Amino acid sequence: MSRRSLPLPSPAMAVALCALFVALSGAAYALTLPRNSVGPRQLRARAVTSTKLGTSAVTARALRDGAVSGRKIASGSVLASDLGGASVRTAALANGAVTAAKLAPDSVTAAQLSLPIVSVQAFSPVLPAVQAGFRLIGATCPPGQRVVGGGGGWVTGSSADAVGFGVVSGSRPTPPTVGTDSQNGWEVYGTDDAHPIDRRLMVIAICLAT
Repeated sequence: MSRRSLPLPSPAMAVALCALFVALSGAAYALTLPRNSVGPRQLRARAVTSTKLGTSAVTARALRDGAVSGRKIASGSVLASDLGGASVRTAALANGAVTAAKLAPDSVTAAQLSLPIVSVQAFSPVLPAVQAGFRLIGATCPPGQRVVGGGGGWVTGSSADAVGFGVVSGSRPTPPTVGTDSQNGWEVYGTDDAHPIDRRLMVIAICLAT
């Protein structure tokens, strides 16, 4: 009696049988990749999304300089407590970005401001010795400045030293118009009785650039 040989299965049939065996057995196989085998060159553009990143997975050291721009930061996401000392420099601020409403009370002091303050002094005509009289004198700020204070008093006829006599009847900014910002000078006026020396009235205007 001759033996009859069975035909071998085709490759497609072998693959199908293996798949059927795995499905019926309930076994699962995972593909294991060697460590560090997947790098940036193996990833498609935009393959890693934010939902695939763990909390704190991206640190500051992992970001290039300038990688995070203002357009990529949500409104209100960066708080003052998140900023290090001197981390925001003048060059990083847009013109008009810091308004008065964003400054804390007393956060800007006079010592932090470069204020070009100028004092202007003037003297009245001399009131001769042994003669009583009235004098009025004013001092005007340079162009582009406004007055922020002033004062004056009687001095000797040849110096700016106060002599301790005479009456200052008034001391005020000029023009004396209430409710305007047009004051650019200071005036003083007063009277003095007869004295044995020459006297004159002095005024000083304190001016600030506008």
